[in-house]
Amino acid sequence: MVHKIICIGRQFGSGGHEIAVRTGAKLGIRVYERDILHLACKYGELAVKTLEKADETATNPFLFQGVYEGNQHIVRGLPTSEVLFALQSHEIRRLASEEDCIFVGRCAGYVLRDAEVRLLKVFVRAPFEYRVRRKMAQEGLSPGKAVRTVKRMDKRRRAYYEHYTGQEWGSGCDLELDMGAQTADEAVEKIEKLYLAL
Repeated sequence: MVHKIICIGRQFGSGGHEIAVRTGAKLGIRVYERDILHLACKYGELAVKTLEKADETATNPFLFQGVYEGNQHIVRGLPTSEVLFALQSHEIRRLASEEDCIFVGRCAGYVLRDAEVRLLKVFVRAPFEYRVRRKMAQEGLSPGKAVRTVKRMDKRRRAYYEHYTGQEWGSGCDLELDMGAQTADEAVEKIEKLYLAL
């Protein structure tokens, strides 16, 4: 059976996580986000603390720590970010072959580009000011701290995506959602419509 998979990329603070959770609930399918880190560590028999700082992070060629533990699925000596990307990619492909689901981040759309799945790639964005206000409200950040956090996380996510895919972050999607111009319910409805048509 060929499964239907939604891959959601998102700018920091845009509400991509919320959209994924709402869509999963509406469609009755599971959402995988940080769970992928835990599944990857289990597959490689590595402690989560060994890899969690490398989650959705590009390799820094001047400053990285190699991995020398784990099982036969680990290539010894590679940077933690490279090891984690390989393990997560394996788990993304495995899950996509077993069930309809949603993946948030982790270059899942790229990882599944040649997989036997029906794929819907979505990118969630929003104006910078919207995202700053949202993080201030969510996390109680000062305006300055919120601005710095959004900029830093966007830079990190862009570097991660472009490092592993060689493609521009946010490009090549089937659906782009601007959360400054619509409600979460409207966004979920658009995703649902395309998903049902897959």
